[in-house]
Amino acid sequence: MPDEAQEARPPADLRASLLPDPRVVWMVFRRNIWIFLAVFAAVVGTAAAWTLTQTPIYSASASLLIEPAGSDVINVKAVTPDLAAKSDIIDTQVRLISSPEITRRAADAYARLRPSDPRSAAAARHELAATMAGIVSVHRSGLTLVIDIQAESPEPQFAADTANLFASEYIAAQRDAKVGANQHASAWLTTRTEDLRAASSQADAALQQYKIRNGLLSANGATNAEQEVSTLNTQIAAAKAELAEKSGRLNAARAQLRAGGQGADVGAALGSGTIGTLRQSEANASAEVAQLEARYGPLHPDLVKAKSQLAELRIQIQKEIDRILSNLEADVQVASSRLGSLQSSQVRANGELAGNNSAAVGLMELQRRADAAKAIYETFLNRLRETSAQQGLQQADARIAAAAEVPSSPDFPNHKLAAAAGVGGGIMLGLIAIALAEYLKGGVRTKSDVERRLRVRYAGAVPTLQSTLGRMRATEPPEDYIVSHPLSAFAESFRAIQAFLMLGGGRTPGARVVAIASALPQEGKTTTSACLARTAALGGARTVLVDCDLRRRGSSELLIKGQHAGLYEYMRGEVSLEEALVLDEPSGAWVLGTAFPQQDARDPLTPNNMMRLLGELRSRFDVVILDTAPVLGVADARAVSASADRVLVISRWAKTSVSAVEAAIDVLLDAGAKISGLALTQVDITRYASTGQTDAYGYQKKFRGYYTN
Repeated sequence: MPDEAQEARPPADLRASLLPDPRVVWMVFRRNIWIFLAVFAAVVGTAAAWTLTQTPIYSASASLLIEPAGSDVINVKAVTPDLAAKSDIIDTQVRLISSPEITRRAADAYARLRPSDPRSAAAARHELAATMAGIVSVHRSGLTLVIDIQAESPEPQFAADTANLFASEYIAAQRDAKVGANQHASAWLTTRTEDLRAASSQADAALQQYKIRNGLLSANGATNAEQEVSTLNTQIAAAKAELAEKSGRLNAARAQLRAGGQGADVGAALGSGTIGTLRQSEANASAEVAQLEARYGPLHPDLVKAKSQLAELRIQIQKEIDRILSNLEADVQVASSRLGSLQSSQVRANGELAGNNSAAVGLMELQRRADAAKAIYETFLNRLRETSAQQGLQQADARIAAAAEVPSSPDFPNHKLAAAAGVGGGIMLGLIAIALAEYLKGGVRTKSDVERRLRVRYAGAVPTLQSTLGRMRATEPPEDYIVSHPLSAFAESFRAIQAFLMLGGGRTPGARVVAIASALPQEGKTTTSACLARTAALGGARTVLVDCDLRRRGSSELLIKGQHAGLYEYMRGEVSLEEALVLDEPSGAWVLGTAFPQQDARDPLTPNNMMRLLGELRSRFDVVILDTAPVLGVADARAVSASADRVLVISRWAKTSVSAVEAAIDVLLDAGAKISGLALTQVDITRYASTGQTDAYGYQKKFRGYYTN
């Protein structure tokens, strides 16, 4: 492949940076501003229309505070326990608030609150409940003990009433449930307590009857048998002591008498005062006798009398001693008899006590039964008293923390949110539309596309005539306009391309044969060729335009009036070059056209024919422009392009796909064509940065004073 052909495509490193340039982004946005505005207006208008056509929905919210530990008016255990502060318990209450029972109660309460409302009729009560259930949502506020009840309705008063009624009826239902449970418990406890009282009485009666039947009656904690045995033991001990005492006194007196003791010793042993007195009298009588014996003789009457008195005293003392001994013996006998009697009673009482101990086993069983029946009865009786004391004191485990107020403005549609969503959605969808438009267009649009994606030099852009005129209307075709308006912006675009081709488009300045090629038809190739030829001719260069598109004859139809022998006849040798050339009088350029479309399969544009033709044209003209057929559709274009000094590829702006242009460039390079660059045609320069900010048309507004239309 020729060196110049390889240099026609810049290195691939020009495509290395794919990061979006902010200027490029702004350029793309400005270029598609009308698409953006249309989508933005459509989205905002749709949002506004939707907002205005929606039925306003008002939202009212009431808050319940769950109180796990309620205040106790009396310190008794409640029948229904307080709610525990657990997450699952709170979540359960959330479900209960929206239950059918609470909904039904709320509907009934609304009918009482708003009797004039048609929905309050008994026939519509079910529908009212369904409506209220449909507009209420209940949720827990985070992990707190607060439950929010929210109602949404087109009627603000109905929304507030619904939220408040759900809250109040939930509390009332909870209180009613506790009252009902308390009443049910009281009724059951009353019945059960009566049964237990009767059972306790029966147990006590059976116990008492058993005691009576078995002699187990007791006093002061002991049975009669136990008390009798205890008394007998005490009496026997006293009787034994008494017998021992009396037996001792009797034995002592007898011992004194057996020992020959005198009456004094015996009296002292017996402890008798009478004997002591008699002993004193005996002592006095003995003293008197002794005195009388000393004074008188034995027969003295006083002595005999005194001795008689002394003997009488001693007889009395002996009688007293005998009487006392007899009494002592009698006392000992009585004490012994009493002890024997007590011991006999003890034996009998011990027998009875043994019998009582055998019966005590049954007594203890009956006592346990009676105690158990009494304990259960007392427990139920106390619980009945506590339950009865709670009547009317039940409190709900929740209270209304905040009542719902009648909303003054609707929550839906939220005009601010809708406006923000419309604007935000419009911007987002507008940008998406721009991106989609850019993606779907897929054509070559900017200088950057040419240099980075196609890797060829950018030769310039040819605007549409109308886009250069602004609000003025185009009254003549482009090829005539450049003649009548040589200082216009439209004519300047061709001079720029001419300068590129003649000055900066390759290594061989002054090369004169330029082929104009395109990938597809309808890309403006013929118009570009004709305008470029006229521009060069108007600039004073001897110029010839060769119509090499033998099938479509585009250039011939534009610049040649009538039928005239041309290229086809020249190649066949039927006419000379002078005879085939036609002068374009408005510009002074010459045209080598085609009289008729190609009718046979013979190809006159062979390399030899082209070398002969171009050799002759080079000798006569300064600039030779070859208007070729579409490269991808007609093979002739490859040979024609390969024979030219330079090839200018053109692409219709924003229409021809990159893949088509790239395929055409590859075909031309494979054929050995020397591609100088690529020019964009039919560019709408009224659109911002239509060919990119780095192109001259990115600044075309700054040069308005330089052109005359």
